[in-house]
Amino acid sequence: MKKWLPVLIMLAGLGNSISAAQYVIVDCIVQKKLVVPRVKGQVFDATGVPVPDTVISLKQGENQELIATTDSQGRFDFKVQSGPYNLKASHLGFESTTAELEVGRDLLSLFHPTALRVILSLPGFNCPWVTTSNKEFKELAHIHATQK
Repeated sequence: MKKWLPVLIMLAGLGNSISAAQYVIVDCIVQKKLVVPRVKGQVFDATGVPVPDTVISLKQGENQELIATTDSQGRFDFKVQSGPYNLKASHLGFESTTAELEVGRDLLSLFHPTALRVILSLPGFNCPWVTTSNKEFKELAHIHATQK
């Protein structure tokens, strides 16, 4: 499935696009829940450039929402207990990006990249995305950088 993800994203952007005046509306596919040992990562635009001053919110059920702002390199880090969380990244001029997270250590996290890569998009042009895969992140940034 991971090999097909960039293709599905590209097809979602190309096959389901509708032009309306000067705007393009893109239907994006739903992202799976990410399993991470901690909520730490970096926010990027669709071409892979870090985005500082992005508001990151983290909510677990009905509990109080935690809010942080990314640093000058787009980095964020939350210290939270294990469990399910909803992450949201918002920045003026970009689509908000959301992801479901399951926070907790397991054997896989010892061998798998665990830093979150949050990709913001311009409204209607690309799909916002969150990944822990360095390979997937590079493929998405390359696809978005070469689109006109």
